[in-house]
Amino acid sequence: MLENKYRFQTVGQALKNIRKIFKNKGIINSEREAEILLSYSLEMSRSEIYLNSDRVLKDIEKTQLEKKIQKRIEKIPLQYITKHQEFMGMDFLVEKGVLIPRPETEILVEEVIKKLKNYKCSNNLEVADLGTGTGIIAVSIAKFIEDIIIYATDISKISLQTALKNAQKHACKDKIIFLQGDLFEPFIGRIEKNSLDGIISNPPYIDSYDFKLLPPEIKDNEPKIALFGGIDGLDYYRKIIRKSPQYLKKNGFIALEVGLNQSKIVKELIIRENNFYQNIEIIKDYLGIERVVIAYRK
Repeated sequence: MLENKYRFQTVGQALKNIRKIFKNKGIINSEREAEILLSYSLEMSRSEIYLNSDRVLKDIEKTQLEKKIQKRIEKIPLQYITKHQEFMGMDFLVEKGVLIPRPETEILVEEVIKKLKNYKCSNNLEVADLGTGTGIIAVSIAKFIEDIIIYATDISKISLQTALKNAQKHACKDKIIFLQGDLFEPFIGRIEKNSLDGIISNPPYIDSYDFKLLPPEIKDNEPKIALFGGIDGLDYYRKIIRKSPQYLKKNGFIALEVGLNQSKIVKELIIRENNFYQNIEIIKDYLGIERVVIAYRK
């Protein structure tokens, strides 16, 4: 067990000790992670932790905290310990075996929401979220767009179960149809050709070289199927770009999250298919990385 076992007696002491342990173990953002871990463990908001810094911890709270700390210093991702991740200002359930949501995906969602809000149509909008994972994209769109139906697909049963729980949690499950299968596979017999206003995806895009370089925290815990995009990282983009025109309406869009230095290659793949207009949009994330590629069907 930990060398710091039961050194902390109060909430404030626990926070200070966890910060120190995490920092010494080389955990990035150790202060923030300590706050989050303590917050979820004690079922307090992060501000309540500071307001209750003198509260004495119960023995069971100390024992549970110690177990969580041990898991984190063994490089289990924080999100799998707390089973939570914030995204678009909402709290999402995260289960082991499902990809952990990343903040940069908010760029993709924000751009899609902007486009859908500007759409003029008399009927409900219909879009697809390919590889839904925890359902962050589908649920966020459902929360921000009133009249919409979203087809959320994933090959993983546990991902779909997690996504459904998140849709129920955020009271939007009636807007989302969950389908199990690889990318467009579940569309057959369910979705009419040229009926979708948009196809959105944050597909696996890590190539074989970068996959070997991933830190153990990611490589040993998150599902490979949700990370690895083939030898060059582009396998899923090729499939999505090739198949999307069959299901998109005229002027319907594809919106794709891409990895570092992939935007221009993905743009070239879209141009080569010759089913999309050449006014392809590339949007940067908060760090200036080209993160989202959007194209419109001819």
